[in-house]
Amino acid sequence: MYPATAEHTIRALSKVACAGALLLGLAGGCGRAATSAGPSTPFPTPAPATPADLCAPTRSSPTGPISDPNGPFFHRVAVGRTTDGVRVSDVVHVLEHASVPDGVRLPTGEVLVYYVDAADNSLGVASLTATAAQPLGAITLNGIPRPNGVVDPDALIVGGRVRLFYLAGFGQPSSTNVRAMCAADSSDGRSFSVVGSALTFSGELWTDPSVALLPGGGWLMAVSAGNNTVLARSSDGLTFTAGERLAYGGVPELDAVADGRVRLYVCAQGIQSYVSADRGSTWVREGTVLNPGGLICDPSLVHGADLFVFKTGY
Repeated sequence: MYPATAEHTIRALSKVACAGALLLGLAGGCGRAATSAGPSTPFPTPAPATPADLCAPTRSSPTGPISDPNGPFFHRVAVGRTTDGVRVSDVVHVLEHASVPDGVRLPTGEVLVYYVDAADNSLGVASLTATAAQPLGAITLNGIPRPNGVVDPDALIVGGRVRLFYLAGFGQPSSTNVRAMCAADSSDGRSFSVVGSALTFSGELWTDPSVALLPGGGWLMAVSAGNNTVLARSSDGLTFTAGERLAYGGVPELDAVADGRVRLYVCAQGIQSYVSADRGSTWVREGTVLNPGGLICDPSLVHGADLFVFKTGY
């Protein structure tokens, strides 16, 4: 499904198509921008836990570019500078034929960005600076290079290691109609081992997980439900329970702010930001981070690096 407007070309169902399947329409959640705390509609608890192998790949993705004319081959990754998480400047394009970026700063200070490499049909990783990105190749998962069906990366540092959250099996048939947001860990940022399923769901397709450790303990996950965002919570960062739905936009990104608040970015008429002072219970609109204009979505604030990564079109 491909929306009619340029803004909605950003995201219809997902942040990205499966590496190995056609990209579904990307529409940047044009949810209404709320001006005060919000909103939320209770959302039913998703399906019960599924077998752990739901998160583990069984094969590599097929080689070759992703040829969908509306897909990630026609996207590119941009990076800009930010000191406050709201104003972004000095934007440059750093990766071609690439989509769905998410950046993380390693304990060494190096910044990695994960992305769908549409020229290689894989989930790639690159070393990132404010002006350039050096591709390092595709990730491996449980020893399988270029794992099939691993999409929508979200990376953060947990215990000195890279924890990667991702949507498993997107574009692949499911006999039970149950899907999972999964977690995997890596000591080098390139070779990952599955930890387990973090959030299971069925029925409506959820995509684009983003996770933050809340001030004072506890974890918050945001996932995209079309043009809405669903929040989920966890005490250990590994098992999440879904809760409220926010109508601000889709394709979310979370970041724990130094002053104790948590920030939520969404795609809606560009990229918008919201902040919460009560651990995500209520939200206040903060402002427009990137103005609409063509394809602009997939926000990622690289915590501790003053970098903001996102996707554009050509």
